[in-house]
Amino acid sequence: MTLLDSIRAGERGILVSGIHLQVIQSILDFDYLSGKERSILGIVAGGRKSVKLFWGPEEFLMPCFASFADVPEQFRAQVRFLLNVQSGRRAYESTVAFFEAFPEAYGAHIFAENVPEASATMLIEQYGKTKVIAGPSGVGFVVPGLLKLGAIGGVDATQLWTNKLMTSGSVAVVSTSGGMTGELINAVAGADKRLSFAFCIGGDRFPVTALSEVLKLAQEDPSTKGIAYFGELGGVDEYEIVELIKSGTLTKPVAAYIAGIIDESFEEHVQFGHAKALVATNDESARAKREALRACGVDAPDTFPEFLEALKKLPGADHKDVPVDIAPLLSRRSSILSTREIIDLKSIPVFVAEGKLVTPETGFMSAVTGALLGRPLTSPISQAFFEAVATLLIDHGGNVSGAVNSMITARAGKDLVSSLVSGLLTIGPRFGGAINEAAGLWLTGAQGGLSASEFVTLETSGGRVILGIGHKKYRVGMPDPRVAALSEFATLLDSHPHYDFARSVEAVTIGKNGSLILNVDGVTAALALDILSECEGYTRSELTALKDAEFFNALFILPRSAGFMAHILEQKRNDEGLFRLPDNLLYTRPAGEE
Repeated sequence: MTLLDSIRAGERGILVSGIHLQVIQSILDFDYLSGKERSILGIVAGGRKSVKLFWGPEEFLMPCFASFADVPEQFRAQVRFLLNVQSGRRAYESTVAFFEAFPEAYGAHIFAENVPEASATMLIEQYGKTKVIAGPSGVGFVVPGLLKLGAIGGVDATQLWTNKLMTSGSVAVVSTSGGMTGELINAVAGADKRLSFAFCIGGDRFPVTALSEVLKLAQEDPSTKGIAYFGELGGVDEYEIVELIKSGTLTKPVAAYIAGIIDESFEEHVQFGHAKALVATNDESARAKREALRACGVDAPDTFPEFLEALKKLPGADHKDVPVDIAPLLSRRSSILSTREIIDLKSIPVFVAEGKLVTPETGFMSAVTGALLGRPLTSPISQAFFEAVATLLIDHGGNVSGAVNSMITARAGKDLVSSLVSGLLTIGPRFGGAINEAAGLWLTGAQGGLSASEFVTLETSGGRVILGIGHKKYRVGMPDPRVAALSEFATLLDSHPHYDFARSVEAVTIGKNGSLILNVDGVTAALALDILSECEGYTRSELTALKDAEFFNALFILPRSAGFMAHILEQKRNDEGLFRLPDNLLYTRPAGEE
């Protein structure tokens, strides 16, 4: 079974060594558009545990491993290829480490340029005859609809679609140049033909897999009917084609373009882009190579437009393009931080139904609340209420300021306590610290003799806001489900003056703005006052003392600390590395602007 047979049989698992997000994402997009499962199993890169990428329109976290030995057992049996995007000086050791860890793997692509020639020759000695390795210095290889190993064929969805990489065909593209591999793939699609596979050998002086081996792969492949080849001045690769044809090893038609005739215009030979693109002897010139290829029957025209016409003459089986919708991939935007929903606000528990407690069990929060008050809670209603408050206030998503602070600090490598403290220090009148102030307002309003309208006018004079009223997300017609759940506790009480006053204030404020609803801070404060008063016997002066000691803010700080820690621990599990705000989300004022 040849390499292509194995790939077509579904053996396509890739490990990546190093991080090159654009190339990695292009492979995932190829897989998605081809209707296949993800071929990339993970990334070997120290210093992090995951990298954020897209699968189709949705983000996900790709796992990272510290070394090849750390790849989990569930992935190991699937590994067949290495995508090595390490630097030139690290390419050799990382490639060897991969094949030592996965000796049954089929091959690799070494992306880096300037791999030391001594390293390249050692790779040839070790793997040149047993593995298929594209590079160094190239874009990899692709088998349409099945495997894309490298940047080959494009790095965005539009290029993948334009190059028809999801539909298999009959023309093999082979080239030393990464850029020209892309041009040939596009030219084949423009000639209304499709690829059987494409392979970029690499532009460095010593590619690991020789041109002759790739051409033999094309010859043995039943799907390949013709070969499109791009070469250039320097080196003797093209004479391998000549020898294969003369020996009868290569019988399939070849269209070739050899670049670099311009070298003849200079007094001395010029070094072009690739390491071996320099004429050392006359037979390495573009002209000599063209003539040698023509002599053995290769269609090797003098100009690139003529070469494009030659592509049209290559045999090509009929094809039906796989339908592809790239639209979902064009409007993606990366999130700033990765987190999960700690509690599901779309599925709020029922605490009170038809005037009866549904969940009267006591627990941790009841004990803690008793400790904060200095005496235990005695009423099942009190116990259930404070448990409900804690349940609903654990988290409100990863985008709130305290959670963001906690996650950014964790991403900086700080410990749990430091990360937690950074989130807690965000709590104040604008975030999470409103329960205590709201309690003070409801204490004053319920006993002060002012109507709700008069109270609102007084409290908002001078531009002040009423804490406990208003929400950024919820509004009239789209209520906060937490407020609705907690409000049911009012049905368990004989009287609830603080809750009634808070609702009367809300009736005034929503007349001014639909977002000025009673929020979870406001309802928690109001009902805590009423429940402590009726169920636990607290006097007005005792409630005022609790407010002065900031007891009511503890009802937020305690559960939200657990939420912050959940986000912190998640960041440490994901370990995406140090967070840096993207430039496009940061406005930098010009010098001198006030």
